[in-house]
Amino acid sequence: MSTPSTDHSDFNTWLTQEVQPAVDDHIERSLQSQRHYEQLWYQIQSGGKRLRPGLVMLVGKLCECDDRRLLDCAAGVELLHTFSLVHDDLVDGDQLRRNAPAFWVEYGTDAAVNIGDMLLSHALTLFPDGARSIAAESVRTMTVGQQLDFALTDRRGVSESEYMEMVRKKTGALFDCCLKLPQTLTAIDLSIDGYGALWPAFQIRDDLLDFEAGKGRSAIGGDVRAGKRTLLAIHADDAQVYDILDKPARDTTDEDVRTVQTIFEESGSFTYARQQMHSLAFEAIAVLSTLPDSPQRRRLTTLARYCTDRDH
Repeated sequence: MSTPSTDHSDFNTWLTQEVQPAVDDHIERSLQSQRHYEQLWYQIQSGGKRLRPGLVMLVGKLCECDDRRLLDCAAGVELLHTFSLVHDDLVDGDQLRRNAPAFWVEYGTDAAVNIGDMLLSHALTLFPDGARSIAAESVRTMTVGQQLDFALTDRRGVSESEYMEMVRKKTGALFDCCLKLPQTLTAIDLSIDGYGALWPAFQIRDDLLDFEAGKGRSAIGGDVRAGKRTLLAIHADDAQVYDILDKPARDTTDEDVRTVQTIFEESGSFTYARQQMHSLAFEAIAVLSTLPDSPQRRRLTTLARYCTDRDH
């Protein structure tokens, strides 16, 4: 591999030209003999950033992990992520994913539940011995985080610490898995657990993107319609915002979304969220200072910046 800079274009090129082809080919070959291949492959072929497989590969190279086991882990992680997307879109009622019909829109709600489960089970078969239990534990933690997310949508006055706990489980579990897998397989401790500060930053960027065009969904304000207690809503702590969040999604209007957006702007919630996001990313990057300089360390630095700067 060529020596990377911290330029996003270099990082994107690495993901799209090296990580994605290798991981997608491995997944496709593993699925081709399966019944319902077309449905299992649908979400994978629609695109995506492949950040999680990229993270597995970067950490794996730092640990000098065997290439075959590393690719198995990277493909397994991407399938775990894919299963979660199929279920998340169904639960949230999102009709678009990556500018294409969400799985449940294309194939129906029953298929979304079942194919999601099939993707999960197939993912677990890809992980090598010594890695499967870590992957399974990450799924358990993800589902706990998802359940916390459900619980928070029924409440007002959610605290920032409760939000962070939910995010670290729902969003962070699979990213943490990417860090743990290569280290466990090689019995090498890189002492970079603190890099996990990046996962809440990643989610905060997602919260912000919900009010920006180009997220690949049918309209801005999907989190508002879903009643999500994002960091923005928690910071604003506004009764009118909660009134709108508590509406059924079908009754939430575009004007409601604009009202929430205005309140977030006037209360400084957008500014606060961006400050927290960048602070967490800086914390993650600082952890990498313990590693010797290498192409992988530099790409991990770029990944942190990419997570906070991404536009989708």
